[in-house]
Amino acid sequence: MSGLMVDTTLGKLEGIREHGVYAWKGIPYAQPIIGVRRFAPPQPYGCWDGVYDASKFSDICPQQGLLRTQASEDCLCLNIWSPGADSWKRPVLFFVHGGAFFHGAGSESFYNGATLAKTWDVVVVTVNYRLGVLGFLDFSSLDPSFTGNNGLRDVLLSLEWVRDNIENFGGDPGNITVFGQSAGGTVVSTLATLPRARQCMSKCIIMSGGPTQLQDREECAKTSQAFLDFMHIQSARQLLDISLVDLAKGQKDFMGHYGLGAATFRLTMDEDLIPEHPIPAARNGVTAGFPMLIGTTKEEMALLMIKPLAKILDVHKIVYEGFMQESEQTRKNLSTLYTTRYGERRGLSMLYTDLLFRISSVWFAQEASVHSPTWMYRFDYETLALRMNGLHAFHSTDLPYAFGNFRSVLVRPMFLLNPDMSTVYGVAHEIQHDFISFARSGTLPWAPCDAHQVPAKCYDLGFPIQPMVEDVILDAYQDTVYRARSLKSRKGS
Repeated sequence: MSGLMVDTTLGKLEGIREHGVYAWKGIPYAQPIIGVRRFAPPQPYGCWDGVYDASKFSDICPQQGLLRTQASEDCLCLNIWSPGADSWKRPVLFFVHGGAFFHGAGSESFYNGATLAKTWDVVVVTVNYRLGVLGFLDFSSLDPSFTGNNGLRDVLLSLEWVRDNIENFGGDPGNITVFGQSAGGTVVSTLATLPRARQCMSKCIIMSGGPTQLQDREECAKTSQAFLDFMHIQSARQLLDISLVDLAKGQKDFMGHYGLGAATFRLTMDEDLIPEHPIPAARNGVTAGFPMLIGTTKEEMALLMIKPLAKILDVHKIVYEGFMQESEQTRKNLSTLYTTRYGERRGLSMLYTDLLFRISSVWFAQEASVHSPTWMYRFDYETLALRMNGLHAFHSTDLPYAFGNFRSVLVRPMFLLNPDMSTVYGVAHEIQHDFISFARSGTLPWAPCDAHQVPAKCYDLGFPIQPMVEDVILDAYQDTVYRARSLKSRKGS
């Protein structure tokens, strides 16, 4: 494999040629999170001497989970795939990974950008950002230099690095499409409302994000203090002296103890970096003129039907607490409606799907569409293996199709009963074509959303345009506490 030298604002770096494109991996955009930098805003990396070796991925950010990869403080890095470091100025797709804000990395195999870059002549970027305790709690009560939302701060700094350097990698700094999935989708829905981010991006794609899944400062402070109490920490020095291994283990144990599962770590409306929920921010015109594509899978929470997966996800408490804020009659009406429409077994997973993802995504699209061109999609395709196991088109099943990566050990089981992959490849081609067309032009060939109609392109055996959510379902949420709370502005408008 031959390398490729590129100049950046920090110095020269050398990548590799693989899978028909060039790749530069493990590029540091921020200083290692050592000492007080663990819980403070990221600091730009600075310049390096000589040529930086960008031939392999960096360590991942501290976590304890499925990834069997080395974690360390030196993890705030990004990865780039491009057909060539030339002057072609290709569209740039900047991806924010998911993982419920406590696990994941831009180096995971199903996020590899080589297929997209080679097939569609684009530049793909993935990024690491701080997670869990390091990224989404706030310990300023121990030291005023500590801040919250550090994971989001990391993404912002990496996005600015890409804007300032991507032209040297064959990308167009004036055409950066930010896309993200799950927790990454929630990050992207928030970035779309932040002026600092909007200076670096031209449009966005939100995949199974949760624009209502933010918390206020009081909730973050409560969780942060609960973690300190759980770990018997009373000072900033004690917090900084914990090893990364112990911190990651303590984080996992705390999640089990605290009872919020996948909702333990969230973005926080801090009246500084994030002054407003994404939906009322869109209603107030913050996203004006900014094209968006917003989508979910058809049955995000079908994995709740598989008990081991349901235990890992563990969202019951957070959903139950929200559901119980509704009147008894509303709860009864919703339960009856979902059981009638989908049956006893699927009714619960579809209710959870809508409460956590689809309904809020529709509200976000409706409010944004008043000021911005906004489209929706729904991923409906399910392989035979998924259908036989009752999983259907559940959360994250669209990722292999969007990236064109089907060989990862984590996704391979979905295709075990598909000896002929032609249909799978056809669905992948269609969704990639739409994503790339949107990245190039900021428009799509089906009708955009408006305040009343929410058409969505549905990726299945065919590709029909249908309502994102049935009217009878959407109407059932019209007078809910959930909707009123989701649309209420903190600014009183």
